[in-house]
Amino acid sequence: MLDDLIAFTFGLMAVSKEKGEELITYLVEKGEMKREEARKVVDRLIEKGSAEGERYLGRARGAIAERIITREDFNRLESKIDRLLAKLEAK
Repeated sequence: MLDDLIAFTFGLMAVSKEKGEELITYLVEKGEMKREEARKVVDRLIEKGSAEGERYLGRARGAIAERIITREDFNRLESKIDRLLAKLEAK
């Protein structure tokens, strides 16, 4: 799941860059901005989008980490179950 989320984030960033290039071309062709000005605006938008993507990815990692059982947790639970079974069998 985390790999899918990472792939999605990078895919979204790639699409955003492509759309940014299209926006630069459009603005320059319409005479609204010079190419360098348009590039700076789009770069800032992409940077903000990337930062948001990283922020959401961090949240997702945290949420997933809270739900994953570690090997240590598993071993501790297995040990408790073994002790409980031993007590039940002793009765």
